[in-house]
Amino acid sequence: MINALLLSLVLFTCSKPEAERPANDPKITTESNAFATQMLAEVNALRASGCRCGGRWMPPTPPLRWNDLLTRAAQRHANDMHNNDFFNHRGSDGSDMSGRVSEAGYAWRAVAENIAWGYSDVTAVVQGWKDSPGHCENMMSGDYTEMGGAQAGRYWVQDLGRR
Repeated sequence: MINALLLSLVLFTCSKPEAERPANDPKITTESNAFATQMLAEVNALRASGCRCGGRWMPPTPPLRWNDLLTRAAQRHANDMHNNDFFNHRGSDGSDMSGRVSEAGYAWRAVAENIAWGYSDVTAVVQGWKDSPGHCENMMSGDYTEMGGAQAGRYWVQDLGRR
């Protein structure tokens, strides 16, 4: 049986003044979270080697760090899509990715979001995003230094950001 796979992406970039960013951000760790460890390792392996995103070669770029605030925003959206049975970057409450990320407390300068549905595990969803040029470019972009990710049922969300 062919698994129904859906992918979607959105990219927002914006600058905010330094004064709007918190002076001290929480320490972020993946030590006790196998999901975070695996997703971060797989994305960073792509970034370390570089890869082709559709017809565009994306050269190696520095690794991302896991960020729990981005994870909080991603989990909110994954739960919303799962609980309300829809697939879209706009939340059931009208929220958008940049608003969810800001609401989670992440003082961003640039953010992007990848969403997916129908994948069985982290390896499969990261491969699905790699095989989709726009998603792949989000994961490979040197504009982003941190990421968070979440799953609810068969819904997946990855938020990437830079402060």
